Amino acid sequence: MEKNSVQVCNVCLKSSHDGQKRVYVKAVCGGEEVHICTACLPTVIHESANAVRTNEEVEKTLGL
Repeated sequence: MEKNSVQVCNVCLKSSHDGQKRVYVKAVCGGEEVHICTACLPTVIHESANAVRTNEEVEKTLGL
């Protein structure tokens, strides 16, 4: 998810704003544009896209 030029991983919820150097990949899941950090890509690729949260779920979880 991206909001106000800050990317949030739709799997682990880690943000590009926390000071850590992370790489995010923009993808489409269920017709919705999502962002996934490279640390979570193996989970999505090898396990299931069920690990990907919708942007609405991310917003609710983080209180955005």
